[in-house]
Amino acid sequence: MLQRYETIPSTLPPQPRVAAILSCQNNIMALSWHMPISREPFRYAIAVREENHTHSLLVEYGSFTLNFLPFSFYDEIDKAGRTHGDEIDKFSVSTLTCDVVDPNGNRIIDQADYVYECSIIDTYQNGDHTIFAADVRAIHINENMNAHLALFLGHGEYATASAHSRVRQSSHVSTSKRSF
Repeated sequence: MLQRYETIPSTLPPQPRVAAILSCQNNIMALSWHMPISREPFRYAIAVREENHTHSLLVEYGSFTLNFLPFSFYDEIDKAGRTHGDEIDKFSVSTLTCDVVDPNGNRIIDQADYVYECSIIDTYQNGDHTIFAADVRAIHINENMNAHLALFLGHGEYATASAHSRVRQSSHVSTSKRSF
């Protein structure tokens, strides 16, 4: 039997989300609330709390990079989420490196499997987060991609996907109306 709740209960089982490090100028933050919202043009949305230092930077600069790191960097992702960018330079206290920045001055983290360069096109205040919709201007793919991205489970727990399978479409299924 299903139990009904009005808010997220503390007993909720893990809801894995791909973890990433958002970079806006010299600041980084861990981010797990994000998703693609359009294929053509390629657009992506992120959700950031207004009280976060990164929020004010996003509003001021209007761009960011989203760096997807392998699971082996879960500790660095976690540290970037537990410290505050207005109090400490989170990048300088990490083991992450950056040889390149995007045209807007946002870091492209060397250890990332892939990175999206994003320009904000719209914002929407919803609940305790602001949703930033962005055009993905460029995608950087690491030639040594690990392909075992860090998944954030909540409460400081991380995992990675360990199985892969492809579902074969039946011949009667139309591929012209994809849902994603």
